[in-house]
Amino acid sequence: MKKIALQIAFLFASAMSLLAQPIANDSISLGAGYVNDIYYSFENGTVGTQPGANWHIAFATRPAAPPTNVLRSTTIIANEGRNVQIYKSNQYNFARFDTTGYRRIDSASTWSILHNSDSSWDLGAFNANLVKSDPFDYGWGDYNMTSHDVVSKGNVYLLRLTRTAQGRTIDSAFKLIKIERLAFDTQWVFQMANIDGTDSNQFTISKAGFNGKLFAYFDVVNKRVVNREPTAPWDLYFTRYGAFSTQFGQTIFSTNTGALSHPAILTARVKGMPVDSTKISTAIFNNKITNIGTDWKINPGPGQPNFAIIDSNVYFARLANNKQYRMVFKSFDGSSNGRIRFYKGVEADFVGLFEAKNYQTVAMYPNPASSFVNVQVGAGNHTVVIFDITGKALINQTATGTTTIDITSLNKGLYFLQVDGNKAARLLVE
Repeated sequence: MKKIALQIAFLFASAMSLLAQPIANDSISLGAGYVNDIYYSFENGTVGTQPGANWHIAFATRPAAPPTNVLRSTTIIANEGRNVQIYKSNQYNFARFDTTGYRRIDSASTWSILHNSDSSWDLGAFNANLVKSDPFDYGWGDYNMTSHDVVSKGNVYLLRLTRTAQGRTIDSAFKLIKIERLAFDTQWVFQMANIDGTDSNQFTISKAGFNGKLFAYFDVVNKRVVNREPTAPWDLYFTRYGAFSTQFGQTIFSTNTGALSHPAILTARVKGMPVDSTKISTAIFNNKITNIGTDWKINPGPGQPNFAIIDSNVYFARLANNKQYRMVFKSFDGSSNGRIRFYKGVEADFVGLFEAKNYQTVAMYPNPASSFVNVQVGAGNHTVVIFDITGKALINQTATGTTTIDITSLNKGLYFLQVDGNKAARLLVE
């Protein structure tokens, strides 16, 4: 049988090119009318599904990490993607609360409507009016150096919960809320009442019950805490969210269907990059939560059945374990079932394999192979490892001279063979 000599260094570029291409199909479904939210892991797929409207406001549960990550512990966000609106009033009393000046559709606003940040989990609607020059100001409250609590400024906030049909508001419910304090970065304390001041109650939420999660979620209608984030790690949160965009020269706020990224991962987007490109991305990564967002699709307009997909937008995600994934969106069914299809592939977890210790000629045959592969190495003992495309080591064997390796345990597909930690060569199993 003819031997095929493979110079490991020469195969580096082709192996890297192949790794750069999307290699798996996956999908998630938000359900008809986008009724659900999906927590997604690049390594494990969907790890959690929750009703999108089972919460209205959420309180940060991550601990403060002075001096740079203090704000993240004081964050309060609103479920803007599910029609929750937050208004800050200049009033301080539930019993005498007056809605004069509240922003209605048919009148000018004298109250400010507050929004979550579309770039960070650390700046929620209740933090939106903080004074950036004041290190003790967190929007809804101020840090007290004596008690070490963040104490309320006393403002009563108006929560408007709307119900829509065919893009129109058909009714609204209102609640009043006052954030009293975040006690020593351990417990949230807040009050809530009806708009006429009745049914006033105080609530507490302990951060200790939400270790490893971003928020404790609260349902203001049913007056209950919702522990909705999965215990398993997640990377992307497919949901409805609010964001500003510029259209026809005007900046507007709207709700979007898309993916928000976990603060532990970094993401990047490259425009104008073909799906099957062999280019290794030099994209700049950052932790903006809407880098993936909703820009991968175009709304075709009223009455049109399908969204258009921009398949030349390629997204990259670098996980906490330094694995890097490529993601390209394939299709979106819209509100009929909320299904989003995409390609994903591991890209940068092979970086360590391709940092050669030396350049050694290795003969490997046959290739393609089916039941065995012969590896010809130099004198002495050498370690041969066969990896799958995710970087998982499947076969680890010592070789000397010419060694036959049994590969009957491998399924058909592409693998990578590495000798003594050198650069990896492609092995195709048929």
